[in-house]
Amino acid sequence: MTALMRLDDVSVRFPVGRRRSVSAVDGVSLDVVAGQTLGLIGESGSGKSTLARAMLGLVPTATGSVSWMGEDVAAMSRQRRRAFTGEVQMVFQDPHSALDPRRRVRQSVREPLDVLGRGARDERDDLARRALADVGLPAHLHDRYPHQLSGGQKQRVNIARALVTRPRLLVCDESVAALDVALQAEILNLLGDLKDEYDLTVVFISHDLGVVGHISDRVAVMYLGKLVETAMADVLLDTPRHPYTEALLSARPDVNETGAGERIILRGDVPSPLAPPTGCRFHPRCLHATPACATDLPVLVPVEDGGASACLRVAELYGPGPVDTSVMGGAR
Repeated sequence: MTALMRLDDVSVRFPVGRRRSVSAVDGVSLDVVAGQTLGLIGESGSGKSTLARAMLGLVPTATGSVSWMGEDVAAMSRQRRRAFTGEVQMVFQDPHSALDPRRRVRQSVREPLDVLGRGARDERDDLARRALADVGLPAHLHDRYPHQLSGGQKQRVNIARALVTRPRLLVCDESVAALDVALQAEILNLLGDLKDEYDLTVVFISHDLGVVGHISDRVAVMYLGKLVETAMADVLLDTPRHPYTEALLSARPDVNETGAGERIILRGDVPSPLAPPTGCRFHPRCLHATPACATDLPVLVPVEDGGASACLRVAELYGPGPVDTSVMGGAR
């Protein structure tokens, strides 16, 4: 499997006052495999969105590196960086604030081409109309302003704007969270179709495991800035191998009311990233924590079916299983 983008020990820190800083992302190593959809999941404040912005070079990394097709993003020349912005695009969470209220829909979609200086004005207009048609927005809506569109239509415009440069990687940051359930299903199905049509690699960020499981090939789970588990989506949904992932799965609504799984109630609140716990960051809330979990820092280790888990007791709790490191591809 080819890594289109590779994150190697990436940390992102933000200053808090004059002498302190907070680690929003801490030592994450992850591969984004060409042609796959990588789901990134975790509670609010886990560092998902910050990691996505680090992927695009929108925030600087304190440690580690982000490489795009083998090239360090931070070391790119200005000309190469402009090309990179066309190859990697993002769809943001709020479809309303992501659009300029003073611009017509077609103008907003054309804007990335204007900035990159691609082709003549008429060619850029044609490409914008084509992208809008590809996301299912009728021609009579192309010259409307954002306030004249519904939430679902605005998000289609945002997707069209991200696709107009023909990117290779599309990062969707909670891009259906602001929509109702029916619209979420429409946008998810649309993204699935566009992935095939545009030959996209996708990073899909969400706090909803049901949504991530529906659209993703592989899933990475974050907690308080760290990666705690990676696995193929079907494997993770069926047999999680980290207590935090297990708790997230137990919180999913049981639509069939089978009562198949008992809800796991985590103790306490998410610790402050200003003062993260020592050892395993999840140990204050973990039902399986031992004294060693408070002192020893777990690292991702290969587990069954090509996944990886950062739990000190993974073999004891979930069984060692046959380990195939040749198909990991998602974490190193």
